[in-house]
Amino acid sequence: MLSAVSSLLGAGVARYVPDQGFASPDAAADALFALPAVGAGVLSLVLAFASLVVSIAAIRVFVSDETERLPREAFTRRMGWVALNAIVGGVVFGIAVAAGFALLIVPGVFLLVTLAFWTVFVAVEDRNFLDGFRGSWRLTKGHRLSLLGLGVAVMLATVVVQAVFGIGMVTGPVLGGLIAAVGSAITSVFSVAVLASAYTELTAMEDDETLGFEEEQPSATSGREAI
Repeated sequence: MLSAVSSLLGAGVARYVPDQGFASPDAAADALFALPAVGAGVLSLVLAFASLVVSIAAIRVFVSDETERLPREAFTRRMGWVALNAIVGGVVFGIAVAAGFALLIVPGVFLLVTLAFWTVFVAVEDRNFLDGFRGSWRLTKGHRLSLLGLGVAVMLATVVVQAVFGIGMVTGPVLGGLIAAVGSAITSVFSVAVLASAYTELTAMEDDETLGFEEEQPSATSGREAI
């Protein structure tokens, strides 16, 4: 629904803003033009925040064992704190990855994979974005190559799905945009589900390794006592 409304909003703005990105002098001088512009700006902010809340809730639901309903807590628990860290962290993450890609691409790919789970730590564990970066760095250690392969597979699947739904643009900008929005929604939810599933599996593996280490400690102590 959010994707559909965003698509309609974009089509509405296109009525007032020509291709070069500037309103015509006549339209800008018209007082009525200010209303759609202001309304579109406010609606864009509302949609952006709503999309952020839904994304956070989606991560929380996919990581949990809940399969029958959408818990209200997923949409409300410390949402202001989590949203703020998601926004600030997103800016920092984007700058870091962009800088990495500017340095011969490889560092950007490395950071993209290594810090991939920072949003999950923020959304699920209510951590700040710096703790999210540290947690993702630790969680991905030893699995980064396989995670890169998973990311490439998800990216290819996303491109294929969006290309198929993008064919609907031949029906016109409005209807075609709505069809493309459906494809975007599908790939977005799928990507979040894969991210959450990978986080759950890696966390379980980390817990098993920690448990195994703790079980070895008493044995070593017992051995020393016997000696």
